[in-house]
Amino acid sequence: MRLLFLSTISFSFFGCASLFFHPNKEVRFTPEFFELDYESRRITTSDGETLFAWLLKAKNPKALIVFLHGNAGNISEHLPNVYWLPQRDFNVLSVDYRGYGASSGKPTIEGLIIDARSAIEYAINEFSDMPIAVFGQSIGGAAAIGAIEPYKEQIGALITEGAFSSYEAIAKEVAKRSLLGYLALPFLGEIADKRYDPIENIAALEGLPIWIIHGDRDLVVSVGHARELFDRAKEPKELNIVFNGGHIGSFAVNREKRERFAEAIDALFNRRDLKAGEKR
Repeated sequence: MRLLFLSTISFSFFGCASLFFHPNKEVRFTPEFFELDYESRRITTSDGETLFAWLLKAKNPKALIVFLHGNAGNISEHLPNVYWLPQRDFNVLSVDYRGYGASSGKPTIEGLIIDARSAIEYAINEFSDMPIAVFGQSIGGAAAIGAIEPYKEQIGALITEGAFSSYEAIAKEVAKRSLLGYLALPFLGEIADKRYDPIENIAALEGLPIWIIHGDRDLVVSVGHARELFDRAKEPKELNIVFNGGHIGSFAVNREKRERFAEAIDALFNRRDLKAGEKR
């Protein structure tokens, strides 16, 4: 009975909240819409799934950004967050998790970590001639923190926006917004293995430049998650609380923020004594 109750609550909670895994197969935007030069790529994971990705190509790329998008939709819906980066000389490898878009499989938290690692490893192997940064938004930021440690010496910087500190914490935070969620609270500690939690992994990234971005009015993932992650992280690290900012999308429409973001990536590479354009 308890298992049935938990299954029912979990289905209702995650289905309605759209916070954990809300994939979509529909293509909303394409790189052609933004007049981008691009290639479709396919990445094989360590457990045999095939991830679909777009490589957005700059004319004179100085670095590569691995983009791990937020929970809802697929890479096509998140193009507005990164399409402008090739115009600023960054290649972008935007990857769909298993079960999202044209990727195979079904989404799980463990699978999310495997997918993030597979994307990072693919980037390291395929783009060894340029610096690499990882940019994860929301659940993509959480996955990046949990996945990047084995590759931290080969990555120039990690940037997160709207990431949460733990799967249990965000599950309980969202649960409190509904009566059904309140009923589920006693069981939500079993949602995910704590070894996948960003808060348990971020300290191990010492030496990797980390930039944590979060909106002060984020109604999906409260800004307290960013502060917890920043406090646990080791140097070099930066925290940017965006004034009047919501949940991700800080760079989708604001040209000034885009320029600052591009400049900040260069600064992060420099903090690692790895200037954009240099070989590792």
